Amino acid sequence: MFRYTLRQVLHFVAIADHGSIRAAAEATHVSQAGLSLALTELEKALGVQLAVRQKAKGITLTSAGHRFLADARMLLRRADDLQATTAESPDALAGPLDLGCYSTLADFWVPPITAGFAAANPHLSLTITEGPPLQLQLDMLEGRLDAVLTHTRHVVDGAEYQVIREGRPYVLVGAMHRLAGRSGVRLAELADDDMVLLNIPTVRDNQLPNLRASGLDPKIAWRSTSFEAVRGMVARGLGYTVLVQRPPLDVSYEGLPVVPLPIEGPIGHSDICFAYPARQKLSRKLQALVDYCAAYSPPVGP
Repeated sequence: MFRYTLRQVLHFVAIADHGSIRAAAEATHVSQAGLSLALTELEKALGVQLAVRQKAKGITLTSAGHRFLADARMLLRRADDLQATTAESPDALAGPLDLGCYSTLADFWVPPITAGFAAANPHLSLTITEGPPLQLQLDMLEGRLDAVLTHTRHVVDGAEYQVIREGRPYVLVGAMHRLAGRSGVRLAELADDDMVLLNIPTVRDNQLPNLRASGLDPKIAWRSTSFEAVRGMVARGLGYTVLVQRPPLDVSYEGLPVVPLPIEGPIGHSDICFAYPARQKLSRKLQALVDYCAAYSPPVGP
């Protein structure tokens, strides 16, 4: 017999999320006395102190409380998943599915996931949170997200992943660049050229070391945090860039042509993947999403 109930776990998570019993009571419409009793009974059942009650200051989780919180969130997700799956037909995908998506991947993957996958499964309640991959994966390991769409180079300790698309970098140049007519380019040929950098932490921390390890020390002349602004500056002839994601149309927002060039020679990959907590069996709906994305072919422009 279990010594605690799902309701006690639910109330504990509410208290932890809101920082105090009073705030949790207001949010959940449960009495403060009821929440306080649930926390006390849960601690008694587990044999550990989960939180320190501080008068007028709310609660502070103990180290045991922090550890239990991540497991508690996952337990509630599994319970919700089981209830939804049982309530619908055996073939239906149902219940909540909370994803994180690395912001630079969102333009390419959120539309097909929402329109191609979620819309085809109306009993599925899908939410997507965009942001930096590290923070999203920390939220995932704390039980706030089921999985995170990111690059393999970004996967953190405590997570495993399934690759859905190869992420081999390529060089992008303007139509008037001296190498624009080539079928490929060696990185050493760009040693004296200016680079337009996609200036986000994951690129600075992963792509630049990757390029240097592959024999190119970039001369960074321009920077932008916008993917399309970088492509636009390349189209204007301000330099080359190195990207992983490739839109189906090789034009900038201004309608100016850009030319993608495969990199000849060795270059580190940063494949696109779904990261999820290690040693955790993927739910049927999450595995279905992974399979859908692995099979998805983006439209090809004219």
